[in-house]
Amino acid sequence: MEILVLVVFLAILMELIDTSLGMMYGTILSPLLISVGFDPKLVVPSILISQAIGGIIGTIRHHNYNSANFKGWTRDTRVVSAIVLPGVFACLLGAFIAVSIPSWALKTYIGLLVILMGVLCLKPYSYKFSWGKIYVIGIVAAFNKALSGGGFGPVTSTGKILGGLNPKVSIATTTYAEVPICLLSFLFWVMLRGGIGIAFPLALCAGAAFGAIIGPWITYKLKSDKLRSVVGILAIITGIWCMTKLFV
Repeated sequence: MEILVLVVFLAILMELIDTSLGMMYGTILSPLLISVGFDPKLVVPSILISQAIGGIIGTIRHHNYNSANFKGWTRDTRVVSAIVLPGVFACLLGAFIAVSIPSWALKTYIGLLVILMGVLCLKPYSYKFSWGKIYVIGIVAAFNKALSGGGFGPVTSTGKILGGLNPKVSIATTTYAEVPICLLSFLFWVMLRGGIGIAFPLALCAGAAFGAIIGPWITYKLKSDKLRSVVGILAIITGIWCMTKLFV
C-alpha cells in the first residue's frame, strides 16, 4: 500500500510539471519506476494510459486559461493534428521495435536529441513558423513515446518553440497531442504484449489527474519569455537524466 501511495505522489509531481512545462512525465517517471524494480512491461503501458488521462484534464484547463484555443478548427487545433496524424504510424513502428533495440542506444538517442533541442531553445532569437517542422516533430516524438514511454514532451515542447510557436501554445498543444498518442501507444502495447493489472495503472491515473488540474495554472501565470527559458533548461536537464541512466 505504501508503494502505491508513493506512486500516486510521483505521478502528481511529474504530471504537474508536464502540464505546466510540456515535458517530464514519461521521460523521467518511466525509467525511475523501472530502476526501483517495477516491471517495464507494467510501467510503460501504465505511463501511457495515465498520461492520456492527465492530458485530457490538462488540455481542458489550458483552454480555460486561454493558453491555447481548441474551440473548433483553430490554428492551435491544427498544430495538434499536425503532431498526431503522422505520429500514428510512428507509434506503431516504435511499439514493434521496442523489443529489439538496445536500451543504451535508446537512452543515448533520446538524451542527445533533447539536450540539443533544449540548447537551441535557449538561443536569443526567434524562429520562423513552418508546418513541415511540426510534422517532423510529431513523427519523432511519437516514435520516442511508443518506444520508451517518454521522450514525447521534451521534443514537441522545445520543437514547436523552435518552429515559431508561442511557448504557452507549444505547451498546451503538447498536452493535447499527448492524449491520442498515448492512447494509441497503450492500445498497441496491450495488443502486442497482453493486458496489465489494475492497481498500479490506477494509482498513476489518479496522480496524473490531480497534477493536471494544477499544472496549466502555472503555465498561465508565467510570462512567455520566461517560459521559453524554463522549457529549454528543463529539456537539457531531462536529456542529461536520460544519459545518466546509461550508467545505472
